[in-house]
Amino acid sequence: MIGKQKIGKTFTPLLNYLFSKEGASLIGGNMVGENAQELAAEFLFSKQLNPRVEKPVYHVTLSVPSGEYIPDAKWRAIALDYLEGMGLDKNLFAIIRHTDRDHDHIHIAASRIKLDEKGTCVSDSWNYLRSEKLIEELEEKYDLTPASRSFDKERRSPTTGEHRWLARTGEISTREQLQTALDRTTTDSPALALLIDRLSEQGISVKIKPTPAGELGISYKLDNIAFSGTHLGKAYTFKGLQKYKGVSYSPDIDSEVVAQFPTGTSNQILQTGNCKPDGDGNTDSDTTGNTDINSTGNNNLPPNRNINPDIYTIEEENTTNISDAEESATDSSNVKSEDVSLDESLNQQTNEPDLTLHWQSVRERLVENACLPSELIDLLHEKGWIDTDDRACAVFTLRTLTGDYMGTSTWESNGTFSIGSNAGILLGKDSEQGIFWIATKNDIERAVIASNPVEMLSAIALDPDFNRRPTLYLSIDAISSLPTEFLRSIPAIVVGLKGDEIGEKLSLEIISILPQAKRINPGISGWNEILITEVQEMESQSDELDLGG
Repeated sequence: MIGKQKIGKTFTPLLNYLFSKEGASLIGGNMVGENAQELAAEFLFSKQLNPRVEKPVYHVTLSVPSGEYIPDAKWRAIALDYLEGMGLDKNLFAIIRHTDRDHDHIHIAASRIKLDEKGTCVSDSWNYLRSEKLIEELEEKYDLTPASRSFDKERRSPTTGEHRWLARTGEISTREQLQTALDRTTTDSPALALLIDRLSEQGISVKIKPTPAGELGISYKLDNIAFSGTHLGKAYTFKGLQKYKGVSYSPDIDSEVVAQFPTGTSNQILQTGNCKPDGDGNTDSDTTGNTDINSTGNNNLPPNRNINPDIYTIEEENTTNISDAEESATDSSNVKSEDVSLDESLNQQTNEPDLTLHWQSVRERLVENACLPSELIDLLHEKGWIDTDDRACAVFTLRTLTGDYMGTSTWESNGTFSIGSNAGILLGKDSEQGIFWIATKNDIERAVIASNPVEMLSAIALDPDFNRRPTLYLSIDAISSLPTEFLRSIPAIVVGLKGDEIGEKLSLEIISILPQAKRINPGISGWNEILITEVQEMESQSDELDLGG
């Protein structure tokens, strides 16, 4: 069984669409209405229980393969179990069956707002993963044909952005190129060393290193874009190559092959595979040095920009260990790519409360409210650069450009940011400021400066040159935290601070110090408001396409 979900804003267009299909029938629910108009009116009542919820609509399609048929009573039982498993059984819901396709399927339209005194909204954090796990359980319970899982495929399917990239340019994404190359070079079940040689002949480099679990992991790089084996599919992981592709590996025989790769503390940089923005805007890099985030020659954001933050992966570089970085900490011009982990003495927590539930709330605020790419947020959380405190506020790690931990910046519930910098004293480096930053490559040729961490991450999501130009993204709130000496050597600097009084004043100060800097004004609301608007427009367009399909 396959489930496809969508979170939306309004029930009326969805219900009109569901009832417009030939053979549509209402087979279950806990509502009085019998048609689209009556059901929409009831759903509107639940929305009034919590008007703050911007997206109260939960819509899922459950389907079985062609040739299978499920009676109405069984579909109702499946739907009720699904709603209970997703925490929606105390909410208004309707079950509509369609017979317009060759595969048997139902639609569930449900309100995310519970029918309780508080009008509690059901969280959609990790809803796709939870849904797939739940469907797997329902398949076993109701003896249904299992469907492949998006998180458990031997070969990961192309993302929506990669499909659009192919349709627009005719070019296959780097991910698919790597998958195809590996498929072709493993048809005769080669030895690991021979596989690496074959890939090298095609311009694909391979890196092998221990994972945090102590096992070996593998990543591949083509055209300066890298993917871990996991992001290609389980058949392309180090173990998967042996299990699914027949690649032979013996620790004794192939020890020299693995030994050529560094196994010490590694550093990582963010990468994304062929994630060009949607739309027809010019996304070529500006090689003249007058660089901005897809500037068209003026200081305002072009109206035709779209984002495509489909998936972020990791490129692993040969770098120094933490002790080496600490020895060079006095040289602020020596930028390292980001450390995978901070000093254990700084990360170690004792007698701390379990913040797992708090993190889910913070993640929802960042992904759902601020519309930041979920893959990027999850990756930064895994690396320890975004976390939560016991008040469920987002906490961003501040570091020097050499990777030293210097405190935190907390996104308060009222939208302001507060700084805690006691780590500078802890490390004995209180003379150097920490900033929230990400660098996409080692040889930086461009810097983008934003007002705060959320603004900085929004700029990344909006930047069509992200991962195509070696860029340092950073956020500052005062001229004192600007890494001036390092930035003097960067040929292109985008000053993308908010257009409020503080942002304008700070921008002038930066440009007076760094004459190569160019001011790109995102307006008083900043990049995040632009990002939210674009994501909402994309969702609206997607809804229209889905409703017409």
